[in-house]
Amino acid sequence: MTDLPPGVSMIDALHLGRPHVIAAYLLTGDAPALVDPGPASTLPAIEAGLAAHGLTIDDLHAVLLTHIHLDHAGAAGTLARRNPRLRVYVHQRGAPHLIAPERLINSAQRIYGDQMAALWGEFLPLPADRLSILHGGETIQLGSRRIEVLDAPGHASHHVVYLEPAFGSAWVGDIAGARLPGANYIQPATPPPDIDLEAWRATIDTLLAMHPQTLLLTHFGPSGNPAHHFAELWQATTTWADVVRSSLAHSEDEATAIARLQLLTDQALSAAPAAVRAEYAQAASVAMSWHGLARYWRKRTA
Repeated sequence: MTDLPPGVSMIDALHLGRPHVIAAYLLTGDAPALVDPGPASTLPAIEAGLAAHGLTIDDLHAVLLTHIHLDHAGAAGTLARRNPRLRVYVHQRGAPHLIAPERLINSAQRIYGDQMAALWGEFLPLPADRLSILHGGETIQLGSRRIEVLDAPGHASHHVVYLEPAFGSAWVGDIAGARLPGANYIQPATPPPDIDLEAWRATIDTLLAMHPQTLLLTHFGPSGNPAHHFAELWQATTTWADVVRSSLAHSEDEATAIARLQLLTDQALSAAPAAVRAEYAQAASVAMSWHGLARYWRKRTA
């Protein structure tokens, strides 16, 4: 497994009690911060991870969000309420949904129904004056630590990547897909509503031109050799996209079409233990990825 960069610790959020699904990253030092704290439902595990480093929520200076999907950003409002000095960094397109999250919550409610509370917990609004709005190109100073911000659309229009040039670290959210311990497989993560494959490819090219050394994935953990990682991801993503386009062209029913993607994942994970296959299913839903790519192709056709 690739080592973590200096001054970075990974906290397993233990989503629904399962390991290797959601990773939050603790930036230690003179201005502690969290990158992608996960949903509020996993806060006990986050607090335990902080305590292992002699810290509490009150010690945090900032939360850096790669994007506002619930598995990455759901706890931000709760953390800000418990720590009045906390700054939350977020893309300009995501900020309105943190200030007034009703639309985001209602959309998720339609998908997850009565599982919402167990999966994600509360999603509290953030006061506008607690947010630092990002467009890409900014430099964030966290004590002695310097973090650069890259506008990174593709997985979501409100996605950014955080880079620490001193160590070649890149917190990539979902731009690098899902790669979990116990399997040598990089699975696409293409949920709705705004997958954009052209923008995603441009983001990857821009990021690689900045020569990162370590990709820090929310799902799950550090990955070395970024060029190889993204080559594998893109091959899988374009294969999935072609499968979905073919399904739509042949008017396949939804269950049959999703099963075609699931078969690709099952084949790639055929040698993995059952526990690892379950972790992949929880970290990056194949059905959600099908819907995201189907929406992408329908928008292009329209």
